[in-house]
Amino acid sequence: MYRCSEVVRQVSSDEYLTAGLFKKLQIRLHLAMCKHCSRYVRQLRALAAYVREAADGVSASEIQRAKSQILQRISAE
Repeated sequence: MYRCSEVVRQVSSDEYLTAGLFKKLQIRLHLAMCKHCSRYVRQLRALAAYVREAADGVSASEIQRAKSQILQRISAE
């Protein structure tokens, strides 16, 4: 069975979406047994839904401007 750190990494990335059936079942089994990881996944899903909802009214130019600002701040650090 997977450890919490492995489950968090896979669920947070696209790795879970492309995983095979057996790997997905292992992750779901872990989530069924671990209240901490299952809470993290619920929070992650709620955050993703909020971001999708908030992004509906944003133009493409605003998104591009925000990306540029984020990349500038990251490179400055």
